[in-house]
Amino acid sequence: MSAPMFFTGDLSRDIETVREKFQFDDTVKFRKFENHHNPNVCGYIIFTEVLVNNAVIDENVVRPLLRFVFPKEWQGAKLAELTKHRVVQADETDYVKDLDDLALHVLIGDTIVLLNGCQCAIYANSKRYSVRGISLPETENTVNGPKESFNELIVNNISLVRRKVLNPKLKFQFVTLGRVSKTRICISYIEGLANEATLNELKRRLSSFEIDSLLDVTYLSELIKDAPHSPFKTIGSTERPDVVAAKLLEGRIAILCDGTPFVLTVPFLFLENFQASEDYYSHYFYASFTRALRFVAFFLTVSLPALYIALICYHKEMIPKNLLLSIAKSRSGVPFPAVVEMLLLLLLFDLIREAGIRLPKPIGFTISMVGAVVLGQSIVSARIVSAEMIILVALCGITSFLTPKLDQEIIIFRLIFLLFGATLGIYGYAIAVLIFLLHISSLHSFGIEYLSYLTADKKQQAKDVFVRAPWWMMRTRPWVFQKTNITRLKRREDSK
Repeated sequence: MSAPMFFTGDLSRDIETVREKFQFDDTVKFRKFENHHNPNVCGYIIFTEVLVNNAVIDENVVRPLLRFVFPKEWQGAKLAELTKHRVVQADETDYVKDLDDLALHVLIGDTIVLLNGCQCAIYANSKRYSVRGISLPETENTVNGPKESFNELIVNNISLVRRKVLNPKLKFQFVTLGRVSKTRICISYIEGLANEATLNELKRRLSSFEIDSLLDVTYLSELIKDAPHSPFKTIGSTERPDVVAAKLLEGRIAILCDGTPFVLTVPFLFLENFQASEDYYSHYFYASFTRALRFVAFFLTVSLPALYIALICYHKEMIPKNLLLSIAKSRSGVPFPAVVEMLLLLLLFDLIREAGIRLPKPIGFTISMVGAVVLGQSIVSARIVSAEMIILVALCGITSFLTPKLDQEIIIFRLIFLLFGATLGIYGYAIAVLIFLLHISSLHSFGIEYLSYLTADKKQQAKDVFVRAPWWMMRTRPWVFQKTNITRLKRREDSK
């Protein structure tokens, strides 16, 4: 690679240009050096003191530049080329493209070497970041399986994924987004498994916008998702390297962002909200049972309030007589209509849950206990709400915890179902269900239908939908992502 020329070669003028770029930033240091054997070989090294490994700079950059015996014929472009290849001792050295590229390398922890008489600059890798170590997953805990999660440093996250898939076809491509923040984004996929059309569409969407800063993958998710106004996620998010590796092996694409411990995956389908890492580390009987529980829990937490209000307000004849008398007795003296009572309790439950999440863990646990036990008992004793309503809301809260990926969607659609049920009874509930089904069936994720798994017409494709079949039965990858290279398990006797 030939050196790009964008400096004058006059050291005093060139260093002044760089100083102007970093004026008023005291963390950027300029250190002048002069070779011991050849005073004509001199220059500056430039680095950000809070981002570099000082030992690397001293041993691999400064010491060689001071002590190397430079031949007199080394001048200009030749001096820069041989310094890059033979003098500076770093695992990564190259020319900087222009002044903006020089500033970017300084700000990510590289060291810049600017030589007198050279119309270019050289960078050497000297990064050192203070980051959180590899820790247990906080949002996707499992009893079995790996216990590691991503952290905020993108190179660490890449290494965690690379350890899971030791194959040269696993590719990582970097993109820089954010005019001000200059955030590094990494696109990861397995060549031959990832769909080319999906990969091209992802790159197109990433290049279709400009933003000042990109501080988290949530920014990116909202910018590139298919249905920006839909409450449902069409882009997956996980903090577990094993989940990312598994999705890459199915033919999906991962998006890593520097500064965040979560990784996006595309395409993302509706069924994945009911899948958990534990499903694939437990016996398939138990995994299938717990997955079925999640489907039932989602139905209960969204539908129970609407059905209860619809029955006691419009369809009392459908309730057994003894149960109806018990409900009527419990509601005697309650000052609010049933629908208002339900809305107040659901709001109170969400307030308690939000308080428990935002407060420190010990205090959050105490607040949850006080809210659930003391406050619940008190409002029932004061005849503000009925005991049956407390039981119903508590059941909705417990069942909502079984599908944490849908927590935001549950709150929205539970309210919609409740309002329709309170307005039109069972018929209103049926209309709300129809609206829900029409909405999710209209969604796509990077060209893939959101309900693709649920509409699988092949027996092999239905083995990881409502149940989790044993591994020896799931011989093919999901056909919705890759229709050519779909075989992932082949018995040796089958190939004989």
